[in-house]
Amino acid sequence: MIIKLFTQLILASTILQFFPADAGELEPRVTFPEAPVRSFDLFETYDIISHRLPEAPDRSRVPVKLISASMGVVTNAQSAIVVDRASQEVLFEKNVAQPRAIGSITKLMTAYVFLQGNPDLDAPATLTSEDLRYGAELHLSIGETVTVRDLLKASLVGSDNSSTAALARLSGMSEGDFIARMNEVAAEFGMQQTTFDDTTGLSSKNVSVVSDLAMMFDKILENETITQITQLSSVTITGNSGRTYLVESTDELLGTFVDQQPYDIVGGKTGYLPEAGYCLGTLFSHENGGEIIVVVLGSETKEGRFQDVKSLAVWAYKTFDWSTL
Repeated sequence: MIIKLFTQLILASTILQFFPADAGELEPRVTFPEAPVRSFDLFETYDIISHRLPEAPDRSRVPVKLISASMGVVTNAQSAIVVDRASQEVLFEKNVAQPRAIGSITKLMTAYVFLQGNPDLDAPATLTSEDLRYGAELHLSIGETVTVRDLLKASLVGSDNSSTAALARLSGMSEGDFIARMNEVAAEFGMQQTTFDDTTGLSSKNVSVVSDLAMMFDKILENETITQITQLSSVTITGNSGRTYLVESTDELLGTFVDQQPYDIVGGKTGYLPEAGYCLGTLFSHENGGEIIVVVLGSETKEGRFQDVKSLAVWAYKTFDWSTL
């Protein structure tokens, strides 16, 4: 009998080694060594309760929406965006991921890349037949000598294609290298859906999205030279020939009520191509608010793009509050 019982115990032990018991069944049977007795420490307890995690780095606070039900305004633009410049918070968006041709908004990047070479803006510069570009009004005569600064003004104020091409030529880079640099700068800005194919905006292959362009306006309008020029409603240029040229801005918002107190236009640029429709990007400020960037692409008419941008700017400053920032 004893031998039989001993044999069964050995057999059971062997089976358990091959088929261990379920952990859930074993867990209640497990015992742990007793923890040492700890006395209550008032100061240690207070330190645990009052401990705080490290604070995150400061970031600009976003404007407060005063009218929660207001979703924006109706625009005829295909794509639109309103961005608070300080916080980069999007206040309004419409088809922000839709790539579109951008037309002469391109000229902002051309001017920026050109100025990266620290050119002498007071140096003389002559328009040549090599610079001639069709597709828009020619503000300066081929063969006329003006200053480099005058070429910048003709490019950004009058959206002059030939003056813009001259800037790229005067940079000392080949056209291909200049365009490559435009795309490099776009990548540096974080513009992931933007491609530049020429310097003037005449190519429909110059494409972007409004969110990328908002980044571009933010960065490029930090340049004082560009900002000051894009605020001009007109400019008079006198060439070495003695001839005087009046160049009027393509931005018809300049001088309107959104460019007068309490509003102010810090800078902007228009664009147009049949493939692009009418485009406009503008940086606004307001005496009771912050700075906002408004970009529209693909408006149906020239007047429509100005109405779209104007309406979005007024809506943003009425709907959001910057006073607590």
